[in-house]
Amino acid sequence: MTARIWQATIAALLPALTVVGLARAAAPDTDPLSSYVTSISAQLDPRVAQTLVQLVGTDRQLLALRSYLWSAPHLADRWSWTQEQIEAFEGSPEQRDLQQEIDRVRTAFVAANPGFELYVNSQVRSLDVQIEHWNSNESVKAAAREILAAAQALILAPGFPTNRPEQAREALKAFLSGYKPVPKPTIAAPGLSLHGQMRAIDFQVHQGGRVVAGPSAASIATDWVAAGWAAKLDAAVREASNRFVGPQATPPAPWHYTYVPEATAGD
Repeated sequence: MTARIWQATIAALLPALTVVGLARAAAPDTDPLSSYVTSISAQLDPRVAQTLVQLVGTDRQLLALRSYLWSAPHLADRWSWTQEQIEAFEGSPEQRDLQQEIDRVRTAFVAANPGFELYVNSQVRSLDVQIEHWNSNESVKAAAREILAAAQALILAPGFPTNRPEQAREALKAFLSGYKPVPKPTIAAPGLSLHGQMRAIDFQVHQGGRVVAGPSAASIATDWVAAGWAAKLDAAVREASNRFVGPQATPPAPWHYTYVPEATAGD
């Protein structure tokens, strides 16, 4: 059965699932989802399994696993740096180039907006920090709840090969590979964040030590759009540097830009 057919079946079954049925499916001693997650992750880069066990709850694990499946072809290149790689980056020519581009944007922004300044956390976001964020982020919590319900509906659906472990694993794998989370998490799955290789920069607008516009989805409409800081930041970025791509459009993050090193950036 294809992923599309599974999704259609799940959509039809979700309204009919009772709370009791879902609770039974989620019980630790009867829910096979955890074992499926382990089985699927074993087919991927070893770092995936090592990371999944640190995520709180099968729901967050499923949501992250979906991202790992989507990114499988490029996961090795994108995976966050180790502590040794982070230390090698510190003080390197690459770091100095990045800092120079950030400073150019800051200078342009301050010139256009007297009395305000840009703050940037120029520290690499380690895998441990990403895991912590994944376990506490509200958008992840909401999306994880939805994917768990859909996965539970899948394994309760008539015809699901529960007694054939390999087929069951592949059915769940196909489902996860085609699943689009709602709501879309505002952060990347641990290990996949561009902050983990210092390829993402989050700008904040400050005034006298006070955060005027920060990296918060709840403040986009008021602080970034209505107050005009999204447009002012974008203008400064475009004027000062050709090494930043953005801002991030999906999910919206007017403070988030991708850094492209000079070796690969287009003029």
